[in-house]
Amino acid sequence: MKSVNTFSISGRLTADARYFDSKNGKVARFTIAHNFGKGEPALFLDAVMFPKNGSKTVTIPENLLTKGTPVIISGYMKMTVNKKDGVTYESKDLVAVSCDPLTEEAEDAQ
Repeated sequence: MKSVNTFSISGRLTADARYFDSKNGKVARFTIAHNFGKGEPALFLDAVMFPKNGSKTVTIPENLLTKGTPVIISGYMKMTVNKKDGVTYESKDLVAVSCDPLTEEAEDAQ
């Protein structure tokens, strides 16, 4: 069976993206809030964008990664395991490979 690991989700950024330097360039981390509709709780998801994804260069749209901006992001999930002071930490990241503005028309359709 072929494995599939992709996602696309729309929402608004909960805060300005945080940027970190890596050996391949600037990395962006941000949280997106997806609303299911009136009366439903929002889903808050942490995402990360790397400047390189394998052999592909990813453009990090800093102008879109600001608090309140409606966007649609697409990418894949990645599990990371780190050890610090003898303690193992696991995290699941949504790795965004694209981030596009969400137009009002697309927002209304949701």
